[in-house]
Amino acid sequence: MGVVEETRQVIQDCLAPELREMRGQLAGMEKSLDSMGKRLDSQDKRQELHEEAIRARFDIIVQRLETIQQSFAFDKRISSLEEDKRRSA
Repeated sequence: MGVVEETRQVIQDCLAPELREMRGQLAGMEKSLDSMGKRLDSQDKRQELHEEAIRARFDIIVQRLETIQQSFAFDKRISSLEEDKRRSA
């Protein structure tokens, strides 16, 4: 056997099985990463839905507060008109 053939044989005997094993490990890692990516996507979608629900609730609360604020302003206006009426009477 020549040096080239001996080198090829060493590579095939030693390195090739390890390379095949590494390829298998990489394939497993890729599957795991894909799975994790899908889970993260699912969590992102759920989080977006939660955020939308929170925004909707916040908008309702803001509307209620604005209504309350307007009613207080209306009461102040009525009080002011009543006070003006008492002064002028």
